[in-house]
Formats: sequence, C-alpha cells, structure tokens
Amino acid sequence: MEPILDWEQRYKNATTAWERDHLNPGFNEWRPQFSQSPGHVILPGCGRSAEVLAFAELGWQVTAIDLAETAITYQRDALQKAGFQGDVIESNMFLWQPQTPVDLVYEQTCLCALHPDQWVAYEQQIHRWLKPGGQLAALFMQTDGDGGPPFHCGIGAMQTLFPSARWRWGVQSFRAEHPLGVHERGYLLTRL
Repeated sequence: MEPILDWEQRYKNATTAWERDHLNPGFNEWRPQFSQSPGHVILPGCGRSAEVLAFAELGWQVTAIDLAETAITYQRDALQKAGFQGDVIESNMFLWQPQTPVDLVYEQTCLCALHPDQWVAYEQQIHRWLKPGGQLAALFMQTDGDGGPPFHCGIGAMQTLFPSARWRWGVQSFRAEHPLGVHERGYLLTRL
C-alpha cells in the first residue's frame, strides 16, 4: 500500500497544516486512563506529534511509525533530548509488524490521511498489532466534506469499519477541535 501524498516533501515544504504545536485535546481527555497502567503503545503516522514524548513521559514503551524521514528524525531527537527511549521506525506501516501484540494503538491522524480504499487493510493491521483486550484510542476526523486528505471519517462508516464482531466500542465519546477548522470524535475501542 503506497501513500497518496509525498509526506516527506510536505515536511520539507512546511505544508503540514494537520500538525498541532501541542497535545491533541483528546490525549488530555484520555490522560487519566493512560496514566493508570502504562504498557506498549504504537503511534502510526506519528509525524512530529507531541504525543510520542507524552506517552514516554507517562512510562509507556513507545513505538512510533512514519514514512517521512523528517518526522522520524524529529521524534528520535525529541525523545533523546528529554532522556527517554523509544522505537522510532521509518516504514510503511502496512509492511511492519511488532514482535508481540501491544496494549494500545493511538490513532490520531493516520486513518484520515489514508485513502478510504486503504481503510479495511488499516483496520486489519491495527487488529493484528493489538493483543486481545488491547485498546484503540481513535480520534476520527470529522470534515463533513468530500475528498482529502484529511478524509472524513464519519462515525457510521467507522462503526462499519471497526465492527462489533471484532471491536467493543466505548460508550463515551468527545469532540476535539482541530487547527484546520474541523474536529475529531474520540472513541476508545477494545479489540476482541
């Protein structure tokens, strides 16, 4: 599965409007849960997000994945400068697998950056990454528009993509505002 955009070139051209210069409000919403029992977390399409370091600070074993060398270099430097370690991997996430299933996948901007034709394969990949009972902290982008990226991740479509035969949806959700003038809906899903 190939990306639909040259993400590295976007970093080089400073055309990264999807990035926040702070933690996603969703991370702060979930912080009490993330702080209780740290385990191993994967952050796919991590970019230069502050969440990689924030998870490390909470005691999580961090695996951050991105296609863009600039993002990978940024995350490695940020972790090292703060005195933390983590696996920061430059890879197509459809080709990469953890050695053992993990406790949490933090989905922030990766799904909406993928063409919808790739979503089923992405759901299958996340399902493989997580151990039974592991959680997906998903921030589903709500653009209410056509095209992308970011692509609209309507909740009805997400419930079809992450079906009840494979996932248990948390009953609570929240809205996280995004700098692009859109918002995300945050849901915690459990892998069955």
